[in-house]
Amino acid sequence: MSYGSGQRLAFAGLVIGFLMCATGAIAPFWQQGSISINEIIKITGESIPFIGDTKLATVYGGLWWYCFSTFLGEKQCRPYNLDSDDPAQTWVIRIACVVNVFLTLACALTALCRTCCCGGGKTVFHGIIAFLAGAAGLTVVGVFASTVEDGFAMKLNLVQYGWAFFIYIAGSAIVVLVSFLLCFASPNNPLTPMIISTVNHVLPNGRYTRMTDERVLIEQPGRETQLAYPQVQSY
Repeated sequence: MSYGSGQRLAFAGLVIGFLMCATGAIAPFWQQGSISINEIIKITGESIPFIGDTKLATVYGGLWWYCFSTFLGEKQCRPYNLDSDDPAQTWVIRIACVVNVFLTLACALTALCRTCCCGGGKTVFHGIIAFLAGAAGLTVVGVFASTVEDGFAMKLNLVQYGWAFFIYIAGSAIVVLVSFLLCFASPNNPLTPMIISTVNHVLPNGRYTRMTDERVLIEQPGRETQLAYPQVQSY
């Protein structure tokens, strides 16, 4: 027994989905917009010699860190300060993201192991775990999209979503889709051979003996012995 083409396609999809989810989770390009100079001062703790509520033109933010350009042209990237006072939605997004990446990694490694070391079999449990991983990723996307109007983890005036946001969506969707393949695709069962031993087995239509050309010698009382191909049912 070996893995079916659907299962092998799902294994490849898990590896691709993990790479996309991991890239999207790490990259600081989920949101792009502008932010107040005063907000930058509050986040970085640095003194910027400018007064007023001037907006910075380019600010990129991810789930864990962000990058911005000051009006002087200086570019900086820094992690968010993980504060217990952050909104509950922020922590839901981060926790669900960790669950998504961890489970997707486990599923991808298992897929590689199955491809290299295992002969075949059912993959229902593998599919269930993959579905949970993809569902966690889609939860991240849904909560992020519903709470990003004022900026994620910062007071950002959102202009548009960044490319990492869409990469993460695609990766999570792929993981969900291949989870159904893992649950419902069947392994390849070769044509079930007739198990022949040296002892003649008695069947309803008589006795048979294995022949070299895959035919069997059918012997029935009162009739002439005939050669015929056995009827074999494939599952």
